Amino acid sequence: MMDSKTPSVDSPSLLWPVLAVLAVPLYFGFSFTGGERLDLWFQNFFWLGNSWIIPHDSFWGNVLAYDGIKACLILFALILIFVALWPARAPQWLNRRKALYIIACMALVSIVSTQLRAVSGMTTPSDTVLYGGQYPHLLLFDLKPAGYPSRAFPAGHASGGFALICLYWAWANQPYRRWGLVIGLGLGSWMGLYQIARGEHFLSHTLATAALAWLICTILARWIKPTA
Repeated sequence: MMDSKTPSVDSPSLLWPVLAVLAVPLYFGFSFTGGERLDLWFQNFFWLGNSWIIPHDSFWGNVLAYDGIKACLILFALILIFVALWPARAPQWLNRRKALYIIACMALVSIVSTQLRAVSGMTTPSDTVLYGGQYPHLLLFDLKPAGYPSRAFPAGHASGGFALICLYWAWANQPYRRWGLVIGLGLGSWMGLYQIARGEHFLSHTLATAALAWLICTILARWIKPTA
C-alpha cells in the first residue's frame, strides 16, 4: 500500500550517503579525475567576464535566496522548538519526536558544514585569479600557500536547505516523504545555485553539502527514529 510504513524509514542504509561523502571530495579534489573541468565548465555559465550574473548587492536575490530564506528557516526552527516544548499544542501531523529530529538535522548539518569549511583550505571562485581575484585556483588536495582562504568547502548557505531532506525520514507515509525530499533537494539546490551564480561557491562545494546532509540526516534517523 502507498501509505504503509516501510522498514527503511527508521533504519535507512548508510552505504549510499557514505559513498557520496567520499566520492565528491575524491572526484573534485584531484586534477586528473575530471572534476575540476566540470566545476569550471559549470561556473563559467555565471561569469560575464568582469562580473557575476547575480550581483552581490542584488535586492531580490537577497530576499528570494539568502536572507529571506534564512528568515523562513529560522521561523520554521522556532515552530519546531515550540512543538518540542509544548507537544500538546502540535498539529496532528507533527509530534515532539519528529520536531526534535528535524531540529537536530538542521542544527548539525549547519554546524558540521561550517566547521569543515574552516579547515578544508578551499576558497570561493571570486577569490581566484580566474574570476578577478588574487589567489590561484587550487583543489582540495593541493598544497596551499600560507594565507590561502579557507571558507568555501562545503557550502555553508546551502546547508540550511539541504538539511530539510530529513523530512523524507520524518514521516513513514507517502506523500509526506516524497514532498519532504522535494523540499529538501529543491531548497538546497536553489540556495546553492544562488551562491554559485554570484561567485561564492563552485558546484563541487554545493554537492559536498548535499552529500554531507544526506549522511547526517540518515544517521540521525537511525538514532532518533522519528516515525516510532
